[in-house]
Formats: sequence, C-alpha cells, structure tokens
Amino acid sequence: MLNNRRKVINKTLNQILFILALMLCWELLARTGWFPPLLFPRLSDVLRTLITDIRSGEIVGRLYFSLYLIAQGLALAVVTAAVAAVLALCSPIVSDWVQAVMAILHPLPGISVLPIIILWLGTGPRSIVAVIWFSSVWPLIANLHTGLRSVPATQIEVGQNLGLKGVRLIGKVLIPSAFPYILTGLRVAWARAWQASVAAEMVFGASGGEGGLGWFIYKKRFFMEIASVFGGMFVIIVVGLIVERLCFEWVEARTVRRWGMTLE
Repeated sequence: MLNNRRKVINKTLNQILFILALMLCWELLARTGWFPPLLFPRLSDVLRTLITDIRSGEIVGRLYFSLYLIAQGLALAVVTAAVAAVLALCSPIVSDWVQAVMAILHPLPGISVLPIIILWLGTGPRSIVAVIWFSSVWPLIANLHTGLRSVPATQIEVGQNLGLKGVRLIGKVLIPSAFPYILTGLRVAWARAWQASVAAEMVFGASGGEGGLGWFIYKKRFFMEIASVFGGMFVIIVVGLIVERLCFEWVEARTVRRWGMTLE
C-alpha cells in the first residue's frame, strides 16, 4: 500500500513539473516577441483574463452548461451500449448486426452528422446531446462487446456452477472480468463527448445560438479576444485532468490494479 502511494505521489509530482515546464516555455516564448501578442499572448495575460472571466461568472456558467449536456449524452450512450452489448452477447445474429453497424458508423466523426441532426432536432441543446451521444456510443459498444466476449468460458462455467444466472452472472462474473475494457471505453467516450460538445457549440455559435464552453471560445475568437480563447481551452484541459485523476485513475486503482488485471 505504501509503495503504491509513493508511486502515485511521484507520478503526480512528475506531471506537475512537466506542466510547469511547459507553462514556463510558453511564457518565455511569448516574451521573445517572435509572434504577434494578439495571436500568441503571454501565459500570465491568459491567466489574468481567465481569473476575470471566472469572477464575472460567465465561464463558470458556460462550463456548467457543457458538463450538463455531456452528462446527458454520456448517460444515453452508456445505456445504449449496455443494451447493444448484452443483446449481442445473447444472440450471434445480433452480434453480427452490431459489428456491421459499428463498421459503418464508428469511423464517422460526430460533427459530420450534425447537419442531419439539425434538420431533425433543430439548433439547440437536444442536437448537441445527440451529437455527444453519437460520438461516444461507438467506443463504448466496441469495448463492451469485446470485453464481454473476452471473458474465459471457464469463469462463466464456474459462476454457473456456483448457482449464478442471468443478471447475477453478469454482475458477479462478466462485468468484473470485462471491467478493464469498460473503463477504457468510458475514458474514450468521455474524450469524444468533450470534442463533440465543443465542435457542435462552435457550429451553433456560427448560426447565432448560445451554448457552453465551445460557444464561449467561438465568441471570444470572433471578437479577437485570444487570451479568453486560450482561457476557455485551459478550463477544458483542467477539467479533463481532474476527471482523469480523481475519477478514472481512482476507479482503476481500486479495481483493475487491485485485482492484478493491469500492469503497474
């Protein structure tokens, strides 16, 4: 336990030092004057502008709006992926259908279906949620489908011999065995959801609508407030790091690493 704690602390310190080094390089490069200050502002100016935007409450409201839509889209994607993976596991025909749909739709970027979604749902939060769902559902289905099918038959037979059936067999045997795949799918889906949310909000910004951080970045870019653009991007990065360290890595440390299912 002490060893693991030291590894986590060392990893965190290394990452913090690396980020600080990048920030220092940014500040020094901006101070050389090689790039126009309007297009490549100093990091100190970006942070100062970001603090002002946070105090005004605008960027916090935009962040809440984005996270709210991402939560809806991801929740729908998780339910869809779970249903599709379980049905595929129960029926070889459905499995073939799922793989065919994956081969057709998985390569499509979420933003590519936005024009159709706008025609169906209009420009608004529902369309953004639909794009987030479309972008995140495929990595979830792929990892769930692969993970559930990778469970050794002997483990399933042992569970059945212990009297486990149906939902109990899935919860006690299949899901724990496939959990590394499930966690990977959630990580990829979370990243895809952010990308889709920001891209969709930028498109809606072009059409005159409002939204979350993507719309905030688009608006600031339109008025050439580049420091605020970098500030919005910085918030997205920080949220991603927080979710990765406090959510995904925390779950991974208490599940797949503790179970010996991944390398340290």
